[in-house]
Amino acid sequence: MKKIAVVVLALAVLSSTSVFAAKKGKEAKQKIEIVDRPGIALGTEIPDWVVSVLEGENKKIAKSLKIDLKDYQIFVFSNQGKDLEFLKTWTDQVDVQRQVANSFSIAVGQSANAVFQGTSGDESKKKMAIDQSVKALSTMEINGLLKESQYWIQFRKPKQGVKITKKSPESSFDYYYEYYVVFTMNRAIYESQLNAALNGIEDNASETVLLKKALSENLRAPLIDKVKDASVEYDFEE
Repeated sequence: MKKIAVVVLALAVLSSTSVFAAKKGKEAKQKIEIVDRPGIALGTEIPDWVVSVLEGENKKIAKSLKIDLKDYQIFVFSNQGKDLEFLKTWTDQVDVQRQVANSFSIAVGQSANAVFQGTSGDESKKKMAIDQSVKALSTMEINGLLKESQYWIQFRKPKQGVKITKKSPESSFDYYYEYYVVFTMNRAIYESQLNAALNGIEDNASETVLLKKALSENLRAPLIDKVKDASVEYDFEE
């Protein structure tokens, strides 16, 4: 049983949304190869919920794990590093507070992006709506997270600035692990805390009302603290 005070930073929210950012041109994708994972020697498939995390499809996670969203809220945390056992311990026990905060930050950013993208209006009011949402969520406590599932993958990618050929040595690549873990929480408990937090957002502008409505829906979907990287292409052919 875990009790976590969620702290969401405005800077994290603004960095996770493109509401105020200029559009970037297309860039060449970097291919990331899978080196090792559970079941690779037996030829078993990567679990669907993990593929959904990598592809940023959060709504497919509950279906893959056969978790009823009417009864449970889902949080998916991930971390990256060289030492797998350290990643597991850090993500499951030490870093959970930051992971929860990050998942809320991403949800606020994505909601703001969806609501405000391409709309006219006062930019200061849009920012105010985001700030108010951040302030309200920063007081929210998460009680009773329970570990549901976990998985890890070892990847390799070309080192920055290195041109890869068929004869490239191992030293041309960086090797690292990504660890993924799913926590669930009783839906009724989560709803009670979420509603209390959302009710703390004042409906003092149309931008705030729109964002609050979007958040009400998006914060009830599975929350992932990992943003899909459009510059990366995963190679699932092992």
